[in-house]
Amino acid sequence: MKTEPIAPARIDWDGGAPRAPDFGDLYHPRIGAFAQAAHVFLRGNGLPERWHGRERFTIVETGFGLGLNFLATWAAWRDDPRRCARLHYVAIDKHPPVLADLQRA
Repeated sequence: MKTEPIAPARIDWDGGAPRAPDFGDLYHPRIGAFAQAAHVFLRGNGLPERWHGRERFTIVETGFGLGLNFLATWAAWRDDPRRCARLHYVAIDKHPPVLADLQRA
């Protein structure tokens, strides 16, 4: 089986908000990105309520982006006194960002 190297995401930072020019889409707004991730991803998926009362909980996300959903999930889990004992977070992305873009985000 032939494999191809992973091509990193091309991210355009013009204007301050990260944009994916290959897909014509914004990764997140320039202001309020973390709050948006918490509202859309966490509340939209019924988290943290869904991990309450469980020993472990697994989240699988297609598209890691710049990791804001992961960070919002981790923060909510960390701060939740009723959290499950173990949280597994798996994200799959065809074009993951490079370290410099993650640090900038």
